[in-house]
Amino acid sequence: MCVSSSIDPAEKPSTTATASSASTKDDGALFTAFVSVLRHPRCMSCHSRGDFPRQGDDGHPHAMNVRRGPEGHGVTAEKCSTCHQDHNLVGTHLPPGAPNWGLPPPTTPMIWQGLTDAQICRSIKDPKQNKNRNLDQLVEHLTEDKLVMWGWNPGEGRTPIPMPHEEFAAKVKQWQAAGASCPADTGNKI
Repeated sequence: MCVSSSIDPAEKPSTTATASSASTKDDGALFTAFVSVLRHPRCMSCHSRGDFPRQGDDGHPHAMNVRRGPEGHGVTAEKCSTCHQDHNLVGTHLPPGAPNWGLPPPTTPMIWQGLTDAQICRSIKDPKQNKNRNLDQLVEHLTEDKLVMWGWNPGEGRTPIPMPHEEFAAKVKQWQAAGASCPADTGNKI
């Protein structure tokens, strides 16, 4: 049985109007609308140069001389889980926590300190650098992963990410829906 629609295509509600108009932004503006979150100290603590995590808004090396380790969860007696639980401990400057606390593994360290917006964009989309994630998995990681979401609730004495999580998630999903374009490389690095 075949059902035909008598709706004139010009009268059909547009389900692609937003994505279509957004997809004209091939300049990567949708990515730059949320990249400030990726550059925030809560994210840069684990996504910076070196074989160690950073602490504080100034990004100083972790006070316990912690190292990345073969899986990204520390070495020997200095495993991340020794101090970091699956939740924040109550009290100012006590160890923060979230499930799977740790750095990206050395095989895919996801370091974007010193990269331009365009380089960060290409890096996070590259399966060789992002733990073999496709775009859907990357968006899920950025918007739903409890470790990433910790940045908006980092515990007492820490500056949370200033962009509301709902706004960030909406911008990431809009970027994906528009084709996940990267901005042109301007040479500006952090």
